Amino acid sequence: MPGVPSNKACERCKKRHLKCDETRPHCQRCTTAGVECPGYVQTRKFIDQGATPKSSQVGPNEQTLQWNQPQEQDNPALHFQMDSRDDSMIVEMPGPSNRPEVAMGSIQQTTMHAPESPAISIHNSISGIEEGSESSRNTIYKSISPTAAAGGFPTFDNTYTPIPHKGPDYQRVISESSSHRSEKDEFQDIFSELMTGTEHEIAFLTRHYSEVIGPWLDLSDSQKFFTVHVPIRAISNLSVKYAIAALAAKHLARLKGVKASTGGMFTSPATTETYPNATQVDWFLKAANYYYLGASDLNNLTSDGYTTVSSSAILESPFEIVGRWISSRQTQANMKPASEDPNDMAIIRKTEELLASATLLTMYRLLDMPGDEWHMQLARIGPLFESLLGLHSVSSALFSHGIRAAFWNFARQDYLGSYFTRSPTHFDPENLPLWRAAGISINDQKSFHIIRNGSTLSQEDQAANGLIWLVTKVINFLARSKQLQLAQWTGSPPAASPEGTTTNATQLPYPDTDTWLRISFEFQTWFENVPETFRSSVRIERPKDLSKTAEGSYLSFPEIFHGLTTCAVAMQHYHFGRIALLLNRPADVISAPSTAFDRLQGYREVTKEVEFRAREVSGIALGRPQGGVRIFMVPLLVAVGQCLENPEEHQIIVDLLRGVEADLGWTTEYAIRKLQDSWNQ
Repeated sequence: MPGVPSNKACERCKKRHLKCDETRPHCQRCTTAGVECPGYVQTRKFIDQGATPKSSQVGPNEQTLQWNQPQEQDNPALHFQMDSRDDSMIVEMPGPSNRPEVAMGSIQQTTMHAPESPAISIHNSISGIEEGSESSRNTIYKSISPTAAAGGFPTFDNTYTPIPHKGPDYQRVISESSSHRSEKDEFQDIFSELMTGTEHEIAFLTRHYSEVIGPWLDLSDSQKFFTVHVPIRAISNLSVKYAIAALAAKHLARLKGVKASTGGMFTSPATTETYPNATQVDWFLKAANYYYLGASDLNNLTSDGYTTVSSSAILESPFEIVGRWISSRQTQANMKPASEDPNDMAIIRKTEELLASATLLTMYRLLDMPGDEWHMQLARIGPLFESLLGLHSVSSALFSHGIRAAFWNFARQDYLGSYFTRSPTHFDPENLPLWRAAGISINDQKSFHIIRNGSTLSQEDQAANGLIWLVTKVINFLARSKQLQLAQWTGSPPAASPEGTTTNATQLPYPDTDTWLRISFEFQTWFENVPETFRSSVRIERPKDLSKTAEGSYLSFPEIFHGLTTCAVAMQHYHFGRIALLLNRPADVISAPSTAFDRLQGYREVTKEVEFRAREVSGIALGRPQGGVRIFMVPLLVAVGQCLENPEEHQIIVDLLRGVEADLGWTTEYAIRKLQDSWNQ
């Protein structure tokens, strides 16, 4: 929900670090000094910070951005009024209750009922701009199109003032007066506020998503559904469009507006790569607004057409919204996965887009959420895909490309979130029809194998997704062990699984030696049968520590690089799964070593293998793989960090974790605290 203004000093007092009496419309200090007061810039303040949700009174040198509820006969297009007495500008825009579709060059009105939002007032005096700069100011005005189609946000063309970067005119730019530069920057701040929902902003955020975030979601999808197909679907689907914008805006907010470079920059960037004053924009506010619009439209798409959408939609789990639609009688009757009829295919396409929106909105939440809270965020994914499986099992059809892509993202997040809490995963690894429908081959003996010819998935995708199934089995093995330990300590039966989890306690694998050996054998078989592309192409056993100038300074871990991102993430998670098994081997009273020396030798062998696999996980991390590998390696680094004792190795792990947050905006501070608490025990 947009905020309301909070007071600040006038611009002159603020720049001179003087106490301002905040008299309106001109402060007394400026008047006494015989200079014209430049006016006030006010930032939004939220209700939980003490703001009162009432319309603010604005002076003659103030700019008001007012969200109005249009009457039935009103045209809610953007209106501009220029006061001949001064340079104030009043801009009226439709509010969130008139959610726009900003397609390429067009805007459509979509009806949505939402609570009336308090007014947003952005105050900025531009009366101090010199007469000679009026033409440049008018150029910016003209770049705003006041002829937006009925409803929605205004359309902007691309003739905005770009962020200056070093070029032939760089010396001329920096030679401009500081006051003139400041005024231009201040106006661009307002301009950025007005760009919310515009063609340029949507294009900028969509490109940022496609280049940076989309690949995170396509780690085991060589056909790149989320990177390539989802942005195309967003052209005609508002929920997907706003979910993309929300996730990209929040990512930029986490990076303080600095767009990560995707390659060398030797020429001027494209228009869609730049955004005016990007580091000064309130990206968190934009992200929250887009999230609200995305969640609301997701609710609209799944409603019966008569239900009024309320603001509580943003509090509801996206999976619950989508699951309700899939479980409805109409969807159950109309969805025919194996049919090639255009109407039936349209239902599958809609399902893919709903799941894409749910995936992006969930990633929006996980971006800055501690890992031990992931598990609850993913509640309801089990029932949702159980409903989908019921519809597909009738025709024995595989999930479509988009449904598969969403499933494997959730499955990876599922076992990582469950690892933090040692909880059963939401996806049951014993539900073989579910995993087969998602595209992997599991025979009647419950063994995974790669199909060399005839599969819709590449061998690399099959291997990576098969490993997700194997690691899910390991996590449930650990969860069952924890349940039995707690039951033994308390003298009570094992607790049932948390609400929303399809795997209950009695279905989890019993953590005995036979189960442990079977899972270990499956991991070894997986490793022996993966394609050669899973081998690293670059490996340095003793990389030089570039942070130290002294000769002979080397890092404690190797540096490992894989040519395929899919293979890099799979090998990291393979070693992680093996470590988890090694550290949780159940005691076998029958075949256990009979002497203390034998037991000691067994501990040494386990320690040696754990150290080797911890070095492999850390070595792949040191190779700085693609962003999707790095964000999902945070739980893995926590696991290996707890196995290490050398302070230098501890520092490397901490640096790797901090690098993930600094480079990618993915929160890691909770993981560092967890490790430091472990090391300090």
